[in-house]
Amino acid sequence: MNRREFIKQSAAVIGGTFLAGCSGKLLNGVNKMKKKPNILLITTDQQYAKLMSCAGELNVKTPNLDKLAASGVRFENAYCANPVCVPSRYSLTTGYMPHVFGGLEHNMKKNKQDLPEIKDYIDTPAMGHIFRNAGYETVYGGKLHVEQFNNYEDEAEETFGFKCLTGDTKKKLAKKCSEFIREKHDKPFVMWASFINPHDICVGFPFMGYNDMDHPYTQKCHKKIKNLHDKYPDIPLPDMPENFLPSTDDPLWMKKFRKGKMKNIGLNSAFGSHAIDWPEKMWKEYRWAYRRYMESVDKQIGKVLDALKESGLEEDTIVIFTSDHGDHDGAHGLTMKRSFYEESANIPLIISYKNHINPGVLDKSSLINNGIDMIPTMCDLAGIETPEKLKGKSFNPLSNEINEFVVSETVGGRMLRTPQYKYNIYCVDGISEEQLFDMEKDRGEMKNLAKSEKHKNVLLDHRAKLKKWAKEHQDSKGLIYLQKI
Repeated sequence: MNRREFIKQSAAVIGGTFLAGCSGKLLNGVNKMKKKPNILLITTDQQYAKLMSCAGELNVKTPNLDKLAASGVRFENAYCANPVCVPSRYSLTTGYMPHVFGGLEHNMKKNKQDLPEIKDYIDTPAMGHIFRNAGYETVYGGKLHVEQFNNYEDEAEETFGFKCLTGDTKKKLAKKCSEFIREKHDKPFVMWASFINPHDICVGFPFMGYNDMDHPYTQKCHKKIKNLHDKYPDIPLPDMPENFLPSTDDPLWMKKFRKGKMKNIGLNSAFGSHAIDWPEKMWKEYRWAYRRYMESVDKQIGKVLDALKESGLEEDTIVIFTSDHGDHDGAHGLTMKRSFYEESANIPLIISYKNHINPGVLDKSSLINNGIDMIPTMCDLAGIETPEKLKGKSFNPLSNEINEFVVSETVGGRMLRTPQYKYNIYCVDGISEEQLFDMEKDRGEMKNLAKSEKHKNVLLDHRAKLKKWAKEHQDSKGLIYLQKI
């Protein structure tokens, strides 16, 4: 299939009148929509679920995301398809798990041109085309990080179906989005505002070593940290998390990963090889800077939300907020992302729809994969038919679809999360090892139950579930990892 044929695929039709009337627990009565709602999708980069003051984080202030959460539903158990930028974003834009795209598990290959082209692997349209085919105006601004595109460009429209607002990922993005919202709209719109922060922690922190001031990159990063301290002089360094210390029974994968000794793990290698020797003050500086970058993106998001309110479109617009993956933030002695620990894989997810979804709801029961579940949810909310080949489920609070479990992928590993437990398998050097955590009693994942005789049946059940899933989804690498147990 060539690219032209790919974008002409029609996988969505206008699906009738949208009914707001399935889950009385979350609804303000039954409301029939006369027109299709706008959808505003806002994403950050490298934000884990707890990095908002509304989620209980005391060392960060996110007033705009807090207001968004107060106006809708915040989901506590949402996970990314892969805790790395590129594979996660392939999933978000297409509705497929990352392994579908030629085994894509890593962040980047040597050359951007080596990244797989979507058209070579699937025959359903990307998100923008689905909604464009259904009569929506579709626009995108900010980071993309799929195929050869880092930020969104005009040339990306052919593949992804969104008109480009801007490739900027910070202030200009907020400005362009706000301007678009304030325009007169003859038809409903889907706008994806893809902000870069708090991802600047990856490029604005001196991971070359706290005392290695001779390295030019280190000097540059130290200057960035100094500038942050000058900007926020009265904010103290945060304490270390309770689950800071590495586990004594870590899998081999985790031990090598922590030291930056694994191949093809990008910045995790650069950070890990130095972070293993960081003093406590360095870890606190890392956590402090991460929170400042989060506060900066919250301000930009606030400008977009203000524009929505001022334009009078709040009641006509569904706002969905999420992130592509998290950051370890010092938990388990780790920086960056890529593992299945909560700080890396558990991402924020909020839906707000004024006067249609009850405000201030905290959903602690739904299990969500924001990659494969995003498009089905947006289609469900808009009354549009979801492409048949997509296997995700809608997390629309107005419907009753529920995942029995969700799966996430990483290089050398797979995760299966059920309501009570999280099962991980990691494979490196031909050795597969397992983790099992009771997420009701041990959200910090400090006690691995994989070798507990008491939990043997739980382990076997989760292993069997993952094996069945891998077979059904043709996940050959996942099956290989499981065969090595």
